Amino acid sequence: MVPWPVFAEVDLLLRARGHASAAITFGRALLDGVHRLDAPTDTELRLALDLADRYVDSGVDLPDLTVMAMASIRDAWILTWDYRDFRTVVLGKDHHWDLLVQESELPQP
Repeated sequence: MVPWPVFAEVDLLLRARGHASAAITFGRALLDGVHRLDAPTDTELRLALDLADRYVDSGVDLPDLTVMAMASIRDAWILTWDYRDFRTVVLGKDHHWDLLVQESELPQP
C-alpha cells in the first residue's frame, strides 16, 4: 500500500533528480494496480495533524506523519529510509514504529 502523500513525495523526488519518466512509470504502476494507492481516513488524518501539533518544532513533515498515522490505525509495518523522523515521533511511552528495514540492517557506506 502506498499512501497518497508518499506518492506525491516520490514524484517530487524523482522529478527533482531528473527522472520524470520514472515518476510517470511509478504513477502508472499505481493506476494499474501493481501497488495499491490509499488515502488516509479522517481518523488517520486527525492523528497525523495531532502529531504535527505535538511535534511542531521537530521538522517532521505531514507525509511522514500521515504514514505514521496510517500505520498506527491499520497496524501496518513501515518502509522508510527517514529513520530520524521515525525515531523522533512516538505515540506514547516505550512506543516504537514497526519498520520493515531497521537502520542497523543497512549496509555501511
